[in-house]
Amino acid sequence: MVRSKPQREAPSASPGLARLLALAGLIALLGGMLVIVLRSGDTNDSRASAPTVTDTTPKPKPKPTRPAAVRISVTGVGAYDPDGDRSENGGDAPLATDGNPATAWKSERYRSTFRKTGVGLVADAGRPVRASRAVVTTETPGYTAEIRVGDSPTGPFVAVSKERATGKRTAFALKPRSGRYLMVWITSMPSTGTAAVNEIAVTAGG
Repeated sequence: MVRSKPQREAPSASPGLARLLALAGLIALLGGMLVIVLRSGDTNDSRASAPTVTDTTPKPKPKPTRPAAVRISVTGVGAYDPDGDRSENGGDAPLATDGNPATAWKSERYRSTFRKTGVGLVADAGRPVRASRAVVTTETPGYTAEIRVGDSPTGPFVAVSKERATGKRTAFALKPRSGRYLMVWITSMPSTGTAAVNEIAVTAGG
């Protein structure tokens, strides 16, 4: 009868080796966590330290909006003739503001040199206004005129525009001065000897 040899048990790991392996695993785990934390910190620092870009390009300033032009209703009420008989066809003054360009107020006819300081057509706005523009339409271009304003239809009047030679349609820029009455003050006559104002249109603003 053959006897079997007793099997040898595998030697168990010594306690010292087990501790060493456990310590190595712990060190590896801590090292991995430290790497993750350091990488996360680097990412946050790079984000936090990124320079802020400021747009220094000068932006255009918004242009102020000009108020829209407002039509001022005026009515021809007479003529101004301080150097003459003070009539100057004043009864026809409404024809210069009736909205019909075919009708006109006309000065008297001057066959010789115009020796007066001027004659004028007076229009009433009905209340004190601060007009900024007046447009005169005429069938007798070539006379010289300016726009004046006053508080009475008989004056005195103050010039609020430059003197201009008229065409068929002439625009006068007005200084900001308040007045109820506006006058087309004519200082020279055209070659025909008679100055006509077919229409005068007045606006404020714009």
